[in-house]
Amino acid sequence: MKKLYLIITCFLITFSSFGQVSGEQINGLIKTLKASGKSDETIQEIIKGAIDDPGLYNTLWKEFIDQANKQDSIKWAFLNDLNIKFKTFQTVDSSTISLGFSYDFSFDYANYKEKGKNRVSNSFGLKALGNVAFNKKVNPYNFLETDINYSHSRFIGGVVQKSDTAYYTKLNEIEDKLIMLSDPKSEEAMKLWNEFGEYLTLSNQFYYSFSPKFGLESNQDFSVTQFTPGIGINLGMKSWDKNNTLSKLNILDYPFALIRLITGTDKNFTPYGSTLPTAQIVFDYVIPQNDTIRENLIGNLEPFPRIKIEVGFRTFISRIKKENIFFNANLRYYQELSANSGIKSADLDKHLYFVMALQSSSGFYVSYANGKLPFDAQNDIVYSIGFNYKF
Repeated sequence: MKKLYLIITCFLITFSSFGQVSGEQINGLIKTLKASGKSDETIQEIIKGAIDDPGLYNTLWKEFIDQANKQDSIKWAFLNDLNIKFKTFQTVDSSTISLGFSYDFSFDYANYKEKGKNRVSNSFGLKALGNVAFNKKVNPYNFLETDINYSHSRFIGGVVQKSDTAYYTKLNEIEDKLIMLSDPKSEEAMKLWNEFGEYLTLSNQFYYSFSPKFGLESNQDFSVTQFTPGIGINLGMKSWDKNNTLSKLNILDYPFALIRLITGTDKNFTPYGSTLPTAQIVFDYVIPQNDTIRENLIGNLEPFPRIKIEVGFRTFISRIKKENIFFNANLRYYQELSANSGIKSADLDKHLYFVMALQSSSGFYVSYANGKLPFDAQNDIVYSIGFNYKF
């Protein structure tokens, strides 16, 4: 069946213009299938399966982007900041499978200034992310976030510790060899990148930022909304030396260091200090606009303070042929401060959400999520399979 999906997708792409599929093209496909001797029931099953397959939409979306950039790359440049995933997802307590997509749009305009071994940046940004199910009744992530923000960041360290001529000559030689390679993901290229990384010596890096922001949170159909002005604090650190104590303290990377050792990706058991988790603390003043559940529980929609803590982790697992495999994890915790007893009794004063995923460099991913986000009344366990395109 997967081969049939692939054939159908290729057929539709071949005859589509700017990613749009017409009824005439579908009819042409049906005629082709009938000519091959397929029964009406089989044809209906194939067409329905293709329409419900997120791979079809990912392919059409990619085709649209490719053709748009060919016609006017400047006009469509904003799509470089847009991350789209068409996917199907299903909760463990439901037999319904929903086709849909997630989006993650992040645009920043930043100005950097170097001050000795430190770097300071000031940036303005727009961020939007969420999940949309084509059947909104079965959306397991019915929470959309959009905000406008300003960020003042300071990066400390992360600079080259050597300064002799021979050191820079060696790095330039490796870069010259990399430029000559046509495939940046080839085995030869990977060896050169590993050599470059082992030879490059950087000091530990630490960073923090303060981000005033104004946000809007809603469910998919905007029947429940709330404004969220607030301020965020971002914290992070990186160790670029595998023998550094900070690298060895990255215990979250220990299981993946073992996998890299077993698969031969790394010659030794090597936790990566460059993948130390990042943290964000956000203080919001939430202003509900449309929330009938909250209003029925406490009789009003008065603003309330809330704290959000988010931790992110991403690391490299292994390389299979030309595919790089990564592990991603994200933990989010929301706590309403001084919550009303009615909100507490309904268990709506706090929300804990965890998601992890395996993703390949080509875009294929498998994810698992557990917990609930604001506007969710109960915990959900959700599995997702799909393709991710970052343009």
